[in-house]
Amino acid sequence: MSIQYDYLLNELNRTPFSVIIAKYDQILGPRILFSSCDFKDPNFVKSLLRDSLNTKNKYVQLNFTGFYGQIDKVEIEDNTARGGKQLYAIILLRHKDYPPIPVIHFKRIEQIFHKIGKKRILSDHNDSFMNFYKEVHEIYLEKQELLPLESINLQIRSGINTIHGFCQLILEENRNKKRISKENLIPYIKMMLDSCNDVIDAVEKSDNLPI
Repeated sequence: MSIQYDYLLNELNRTPFSVIIAKYDQILGPRILFSSCDFKDPNFVKSLLRDSLNTKNKYVQLNFTGFYGQIDKVEIEDNTARGGKQLYAIILLRHKDYPPIPVIHFKRIEQIFHKIGKKRILSDHNDSFMNFYKEVHEIYLEKQELLPLESINLQIRSGINTIHGFCQLILEENRNKKRISKENLIPYIKMMLDSCNDVIDAVEKSDNLPI
């Protein structure tokens, strides 16, 4: 799918993610049960769900123009369903400029989903889905448990890019059979050490993030 959803991109520019809860209904087919944004094209989600069914992976990422979707498939026991289980999908839509959310965070989000309770989930209880969204929103936005991960990601990439650039400079000077003067070399080395410290600091911060 290559359609540009301008209204959705505007939404994703304002928030780190939008949440959709969908169901692989064995009779009615894939359908939306809840969406945190004003979703104007239900056929998009149906296509999204069908594409994710093409793989047996529990966690699926699908890329689109300007954004991507991360999908966590959740099975709920249902004696009336074929195979004794009903399949749901927790979908997080993200702007392409944001890094993917790690699986470990999806595991926590899934735990929150299960807290709704099997009976309410199977009855497509919209108020419960809204409460689920509010809890996820509070944990990952208001309590800043997800955004630090993204700033850490940028901090690591920035440090590595500096080190990479310095290595390229050394190789270029070697190819041209030139020597970097001591006056120029010392500032570069200090810059490298600062970048290494930034990467170490970012890794230590990531170890302390709540999961």
